[in-house]
This record gives sequence, structure tokens and C-alpha cells, in this order.
Amino acid sequence: MRITFGTGVALVSGAVVRAGASWWSEWGEKLIARTELAPPTDRIELLRETRFLIDKTNPTALWASLSVHHSPLLIALPESLVSNPVLSSAFFIALDVATAAALAGIASLLASRGMRAPSPAAVAAMYMLHPYAIACSIAKSLSALRALTTVSAVYCALRGSSGGLAILHSLGMLLFLIPALYTPLLVLLGADSYAAYGSWRQQFGTRRAKAWWQFTHTTLRRMIGLGAGGILLSAYIARDPSWEFICSVYGSRLWIDDLSPALGLTWYFFVEIFGHFRPFFTVVVNVHLWAYVVPVAIVFRNDPLFGLAVMSGLVALFQNYPSAGDTAVFLSLCSLFASRLADNLRHPMVTSLLFAYAALLLPVFHYLWLYAGSANANFYFAAGLVHSFAIGAMILDAVWAWSVEQWEQKRSKNGPTEPESVRRIVRQT
Repeated sequence: MRITFGTGVALVSGAVVRAGASWWSEWGEKLIARTELAPPTDRIELLRETRFLIDKTNPTALWASLSVHHSPLLIALPESLVSNPVLSSAFFIALDVATAAALAGIASLLASRGMRAPSPAAVAAMYMLHPYAIACSIAKSLSALRALTTVSAVYCALRGSSGGLAILHSLGMLLFLIPALYTPLLVLLGADSYAAYGSWRQQFGTRRAKAWWQFTHTTLRRMIGLGAGGILLSAYIARDPSWEFICSVYGSRLWIDDLSPALGLTWYFFVEIFGHFRPFFTVVVNVHLWAYVVPVAIVFRNDPLFGLAVMSGLVALFQNYPSAGDTAVFLSLCSLFASRLADNLRHPMVTSLLFAYAALLLPVFHYLWLYAGSANANFYFAAGLVHSFAIGAMILDAVWAWSVEQWEQKRSKNGPTEPESVRRIVRQT
């Protein structure tokens, strides 16, 4: 992947901003417990605690307590990258630089294939200078690592690289589970790219349909193999012969057993409901999110990259432990379609103001609730609802703009079929 001068400027500028803000906040140590930046499943403070306890206590009892939510693979990270304030800050800055470089690579690939896309520098700047991404990097939220595995997997899929896609996507699933929602769209995107631009064309006697199926089968087999190997390696690192770590790491993300305040919609809901309703609504909340996978893959079959952007927005909106970093990834993926969809967006100003409104109110209400004592959890949850409403508004607006673009392409291909007055009314609706 070739880095242009503009992209390099964006990467360096974002890294400098993060380094300065990290230094000002005691290398991020003041922000590591911010709930909207680092929920329990992404908090580096809890990872440090897990690393300490697994060496000082019985590992089996630790995992059986169901209070540890970080993958054993994260425990294998070098001590300095987790505990040292300066080195850990540099590590998270490097993660964001790699994520932005992958986004720039996606934009460059789209342009090289004759598709409308913003410049790689603009896409990289969208992520590197986004306040949400900067704040999560300073807070050392593990959402930065999730962002890297997700965006890098998209880049490998767009290149038609089966090995890279399988490795990166399997790693994301092993660490965080939630990227499993992207599997159908990633495989479709990779198979389409390989069939259209892959090296199979050099093989005599291979047809495009055969290459498509070959990529699909190979990638899925590799994902299954890497996933099984990753689970076995996790069991070895966890030193847990009872395999309780699976329930503690992955089950907690589905059962929502940690009700610490977060940016999402579920924590306050499960705090308030009666206990005997909890199993039913736990199933409803999880099924609701996973039920989007197949419909999104079907609707956006002809544009799986845009489908991935939509799915990332649904994940940022409905997952049980979201972070502001997930929202930054969603907005960055949407920026890849700015040149295509900007003219058809209906309410971009309102959506932008909703994000700004939530970003200002979340820290204010957090302080008033937990420190000043002049507010309560309702205030903080209300600000989180505004943030969720902003994500939902952005998803709907982007899907509308994409639909209008598809309709216009179909009309230009088939010729005008309605009077101009009717078309004008449709565009204004």
C-alpha cells in the first residue's frame, strides 16, 4: 500500500494531536475509566487487573467468577504495552495510524477501479482527526484494536486476499466476538473482488464463477481453522482446563451481566426491568442485532462495501457494550461514499448537530451525576439516547441517499420513464 504525501500529512497530524493530548492527560491515565470511551469489555484498566490476578490467584477460579471480559489473547500482549503509560499510549496511537492507513488504502483501491471515492488523504483525515477516535485512543480503549482488525479485514476483502481476510477477521472475532456480524458481507466483498480483479485470471481454464466459489470456500475454511486454533491457544494462555473463560469472555457480551454505565441502550434498560423478565429481554436484545445480518447482506448484495458501512452503524447503535470508537469507524466507512451520496443526503446538518450535542452533554452529565451529585443516571442515559438517535439518523439518511443513487443509475440506464415534475417530487421527499 502506497502512502501519498497528503495521506502522510493526515497520519502525522493525527498522531501529533494524540501524543499532545495524551501527554496533557497524564498519558491518558485520566481518561481510562471514561464509560463512553471504554466500556467494561474495552477498558485497559481491567485488562491490567486481569493480568495481575491471573498470576496471583487460581486462574480457574478467576475465569469462573465471570468477572473477566478480556480475551486471553490480550493477556499475551507484552507487559510494557499494557502497563507502561507512555508505551501504551504510543501503542494505541500506532493502532489508529494503521487503521487510517487501511482506510486510505480502501479509498485508493476504489479510485483505481474507476469508482467514485474521496481522496485517500481526506478519508485518513476523517479518522485521524475525528474527536471520537482521538478520545478513544487517548483513553486507551480496546475499541481502537477492534477498529484496526475491522478496517484491515475490509481492506483485505477489497483486495481479494483470502489469507489476510481470514487472519484479521478471525482475530477480531476471537478478541471481541461482535465482528462476527460482518462475516457474510466481508466474504461477499472478498469473493466479488477476487472474481473481478483476482489473480485467478492467470490460471488457464478457470471461470469467474468458479473463482468466486473457490474464494468463498477457502476463506470460510481458513476462518474456521484459525478460530479453532485461536480458541485452543486462548485456553492454553488462560490456564483454564475447565474452559470457563469462554463464558466469561464471550458469554458476558451476550448475557449483559456487567451493568456498568456505557454509551449503549441496554445497561439502563436491564438495571430498571424486573429480574424475572431478564432472560426474555436478553434473548430479544441479542436476536434483534443478529437479525440484521442476512437482510443487510441481501439488500446490499450489489454493494457489499456500503452494506459493511451500514452494518458497522447498526453495531455501533445496538451492540451491548458500544464505544465512541465504534461510531468513529462507522462515520469513517461512510466517508468512503461521501462523493457518491453527499448530494442526496436529506438532513446532514441535523445529524451533525445531534452528534455534537451528545458529545457535549455526555461528559457534563457524567460529571453532574457521579461527582457533583446534582443529577442522576437518567440524565446520562438521555445523552446516550441522543447519541444513539444521531447514529440511527445517519444510517437512515445514508441508506436513503444510496437508494436515490441506485434509482438514478437505473433511470439513466433505462431512460426517463416519469415526467420531470414527478422526479422532482421524489427527490424532494
